[in-house]
Amino acid sequence: QLYRLLLRLQRDVVPDIRAICMEELGTWMKTYTASFLTDSYLKYIGWTLYDKQREVRLQCVKALQGLYGHRDTAARMELFTRRFKTRMVAMVLDKEPSVAVEVVKLLTLMLENMEEALTDEDCQSVYPVVFVSNRPLAAAAGIFLYRR
Repeated sequence: QLYRLLLRLQRDVVPDIRAICMEELGTWMKTYTASFLTDSYLKYIGWTLYDKQREVRLQCVKALQGLYGHRDTAARMELFTRRFKTRMVAMVLDKEPSVAVEVVKLLTLMLENMEEALTDEDCQSVYPVVFVSNRPLAAAAGIFLYRR
């Protein structure tokens, strides 16, 4: 039943509902990893990385930060990472600076907790961001570069 509800809410026309749904799904995945940290649930977060609304994308990235922030959960996300890594790396140039900042932080967590997840080419997409005029984004990219 939860699966059906999630399917319906994930496609809701109201962006706030989609954002709350992704935030809660991330919480469930972190808290109840055995039940919810599966590809059948992760795909919803991956699909929603393409959402048109800033707040929805932001909540997806924050949910992923909670998962990639721990080696044990990050290790269980190998298939998800392969499938959606290109999108996550592309989001470094998101039109909304707040989303881009959180994506760079997410990629930093991936560097720390999922060795070999990011290629040199992936990392090279982040390096120029150090020079952008948005200070929080440049600072996040600087931390990424330092940890690399």
